[in-house]
Amino acid sequence: MLFCVALMSVGASAQEYYEEEYEGAQAGDWAIGLDLGMGFGDSYVNFGLMPKVQYYVTDAFRPEVSFDYFIQKDHLSVWDININLHYLFHMKYGIYIYPILGATFQHTHTTDIPEIKDGILTGKTTTENEGRFGLNAGAGMQYDITPNLYCNLEMRYQYVKDFGRGILQIGIGYRF
Repeated sequence: MLFCVALMSVGASAQEYYEEEYEGAQAGDWAIGLDLGMGFGDSYVNFGLMPKVQYYVTDAFRPEVSFDYFIQKDHLSVWDININLHYLFHMKYGIYIYPILGATFQHTHTTDIPEIKDGILTGKTTTENEGRFGLNAGAGMQYDITPNLYCNLEMRYQYVKDFGRGILQIGIGYRF
């Protein structure tokens, strides 16, 4: 949150262009970005990096493709590929809010699982990999620092069988 507030203060002195000439993103614009995130579910939390690519189909509608990698914690690491749709509602002075709806493929990797045979620990460990498809739903907020640079804050839930989880992320993007 402090990162986003610091970025907002950089653009605070340039508010004039929002009122006179700046119209926001235009159809055909592309954007790339990097988010830092936290995934949380039943009794676990892990942190990750999320690069993304966005394309503005219209001034307000943009699909997004992202890859999320969550660092291993307590023998569990997760990565997922997401295709999300955003519809941006312009509030004022470069602030937008948007719903998030999309699909995900989530892969979990669990290491060092104690092996149990006939109810007795064998002293060996196993590794499990599992991939599943699911849905994403949530909301986000974006602040345009300059006509090309923005920061965002998103909260979404990944509905995946046996491994649904919330994702909170904050990031920065560059539009061209």
